[in-house]
Parts: sequence; structure tokens; C-alpha cells
Amino acid sequence: MEYPNKLPLELLQSTHPEYTLMLPAYREIDLLASGGYKLKAQIKQFLPRRPGEDLDIYETRLHKFTYSNVLGQAISKQLSKFNNSTVTVSGIEKNQTFWDDFRDDTDLAGRSEKNLISNIFRELLKFKKVYLHVDKPKSEVTPLNKAQEETLGIRPYVTLYSAMQVINWSETKGRPDWVKVYQIVQDTTNPLSPPQTKAIWTFIDAKYVARYEAYVELDSAGNIKNVLEGEDKRGNRDVDVYLNSRVPHNLGTIPVVKVEVPDDLWACDQAASKALEHLRTDCSKYDLLTLAYFQRTYKRVQTPDGDIHATFEGDDEAPPTGLQHVLELEKFEWSEPQGHILAHLRESLSQIENQVRDLVSLGGVSSSLGAVQQSGVSKQLDFYNQETILKSYGQILVDAYQDLLQLVAKSQGITDLVTVSGLDKFELDNLDNLLTNIKELVDTDLSILQAQLPPTAYLILYKKLITLLLGNLSPEQEREIEEEIGGGRREEKGK
Repeated sequence: MEYPNKLPLELLQSTHPEYTLMLPAYREIDLLASGGYKLKAQIKQFLPRRPGEDLDIYETRLHKFTYSNVLGQAISKQLSKFNNSTVTVSGIEKNQTFWDDFRDDTDLAGRSEKNLISNIFRELLKFKKVYLHVDKPKSEVTPLNKAQEETLGIRPYVTLYSAMQVINWSETKGRPDWVKVYQIVQDTTNPLSPPQTKAIWTFIDAKYVARYEAYVELDSAGNIKNVLEGEDKRGNRDVDVYLNSRVPHNLGTIPVVKVEVPDDLWACDQAASKALEHLRTDCSKYDLLTLAYFQRTYKRVQTPDGDIHATFEGDDEAPPTGLQHVLELEKFEWSEPQGHILAHLRESLSQIENQVRDLVSLGGVSSSLGAVQQSGVSKQLDFYNQETILKSYGQILVDAYQDLLQLVAKSQGITDLVTVSGLDKFELDNLDNLLTNIKELVDTDLSILQAQLPPTAYLILYKKLITLLLGNLSPEQEREIEEEIGGGRREEKGK
């Protein structure tokens, strides 16, 4: 694809129909999973003004906003379970030094392989898909061969693009033909000038990585209002944006790997709406707590006058009490709620929080208080279901990471046939269950079993028992255990 020296802003801002449809959901999930001040700055999106609510009272209600980040906590908990597994890379022995350096630092900024996989998994839980771009850093000197690249320290790295950043694309059988990435950054390179907002559009296809850049002015919603041009940085929306760079990558294929999970594994698709319910219920609870001692009823004060046709005078407005609406009754009192509704709200919040956790784990391990009282069989079924779900994620990530490493090898000009395995065993059991299993294994008379089984069958069964007991083992550890079991067996025969 050829890229002109300039493009109109309208064309650069064009988006894929799917992206246009999903963007509101992406933004909502991003805010609910982030929480904190990022959510607080956009709280009006989640707590709209009620019908007939005075602006002052609405602003007061917003200032009382609080949110327990149940969605972010549930995602982190699921991520911690997934991180109990390991990934194994094979076929890299010929270029071990290069691969060790890359796996220790996948982005030239210290991000390890484990952190990269964790970031991919987190994005999949939140947005269903993520894009991985293999690129090389720019160099003032153009290397002529691989040896010069190594001398200059130029090697591939991986950039992770969220589903919120990839705004347009074309695919063939689920694989990208080209993608367009949109980013807003703050340019602080000049210490003598204030930070400037820069928009970057990056096109990646089978031949080039092309970038268009412009300093821009944003509106309150974060959309581009004007492109700033000229020395005086005048704003104009009808100007063209110029090409900043166009670099051929010479890979013969698009250097982007798209990772996507099916709808039934997209955790936040259902969990986000429950997290929003938790936020609104929590804020309603604080509304009631704050208004507990406010005056809630009154009797209108009426003053007699001398006009026989108008026995009383006065306006019809209710006295200011701090409430949006008050009741007019034949009494005047201070009323305090009994608190029954608050107890129901606390119970409802706890239930919603458990539902969010269960939805993120896709119904795996129970989150309710009843989980403590579960039988051993019930807990094992929960662990089995959760491990099955995590294995489904693991298989998707293993396939995608293998594609990524093969792209890295191609970019580096090496011919290693890289294969990836793992992410299929997870230590979900707790210490009590582990100790129980060890005690049962120790109390089992394995000599009887050994006497009744053929030697090879016994070795296979014994290895399986050890593997199930230890759980998360790498292929290298499994081979070592197998060699030790075989060595012990040979020693017994020698005696």
C-alpha cells in the first residue's frame, strides 16, 4: 500500500463499523476496571442527573461518590491464578543468547516475557482482543547486514496495542491484512515549552509501517476539535495531516499478531454491567447514610391578614431542607431512618461483588461465603472447572505467542523453528488440601500396587501421582522427575 504525503483528518479518523459499535463498551469497561481518579473524572457518565433533581443537589451527590473497584480486583484475582502456570519455548538453542535477551526484555524497556503474557491476558479479559506488533528501533545509521544490527544493538521488540487503539483494519480468515492505530500522547520533549497534545495514526501492512502525526486540540470528550498548524499554532479542523515516516519492514507479511478469545471467554462482557450496578448501589447507600438526620416533613406556616377574601398569605415554595423533595404533613419533626434498608443494601452489595468475581472467573471457583463450607468433592469440581477455563485461555495464548516468536525470529533473520507449550497447569488448590493429599499419599501402601502392576505401568502411574500432587511443572522438571524415577528403579534392580 502506498501512503501519500498528507491525508485529511476526516479520513484518518475513519473507523471500522465494529469499532464504532464497541467503543462505548470499551470505554465503560476501561473506567470500571481502572477505578480511582480516572473513573472519578468521568463519574457523570455513570451517575446521571435524576429527573427533576436540582443542579446543586446533583453536584453534592457527585462529590460524595465512592467506588470499590470490584471489577479490577476480580480481574487481578483471575490473573494471579493464570500466572501460576508457566510457558516453555523450544527450538531456540542455536541462538540462545538472543532469545534470552529478548525474553528478559520484550519491549526494550525491561518488560519480561511473563509480564508480556500477563498484559495480554488482562487485555483479553477486558476487551476480548489485543494486537501485538513486532518492530525494530530506529537507528541514525542504516545497518547493511545482521552483524551490523547486532553491533548497533538493534533487535526486535513487541508493542502491545489495546482494542481501544486499533480503530480500523482489514482481515482475511481472521488474520489482519492491515491495521490503523490511533494514539494521543503528550509531547514533553521541549523543557522550555508547555506540554503539547499530539495525535499519531500508525498504518501497518505487509510492506510498511507509516505514521502520520499532528499537534491537536481536544474537546471535553477527548475528541479532536482542531489541528494546530503554523508557528502560532492556529486551530483548524479542515487541514491535512502530514506523513511523518514510512519505513519498509521487509518481512513479506504484516508484523502484527491478533489475539482474540470467543464470546464465552470474554469475561467483562457480563461482569462490567454488574460492576456498574455495584457502583450505583454503593452510591445509593451513601445517599441514605448522609440523609439520615435531615428534616423530612413540615407543616406550612400560614400568616393571617386583614383581607377577608384571602385568609392567609405566603408563597407556595417548600422551605429549604437539604432534600430534593419533602412531605407536607400535619406535623413538624426530625425523622431518622431505622436502618433496615441499609442492611439490605449491604447484603446486596456483597452479592453483586461475588457475582462480579464469578463472572470474571466464568463460574469457576465460588466466591460466596458458602464456599468455605463446601465439601471436598465440591471444591475439587470447582477447581476442575476453573482449570478447564484457564486451559482454554492458555491454549489461545500459546498459539498466539508461538506466532509472535516466529515473527520475531523472521525479523531478526534467524531460522529457528520456535515452538511454544505450557500454560496448561495451574496451582489452584490451597495449602490445607495439599497437605491432605500428601498425607493420603504417604499413608497409601504403594508396595501392594507395585506388586500387582507391571513395572512400566507402575512407573507411569507413580509419575502421574507425583505430577498431580505437584501441579505446576515445566516440561524440563517433568523430564528430570522421570529420569529420577527411572534411575531409582534401576538401582532397585541392581540390588
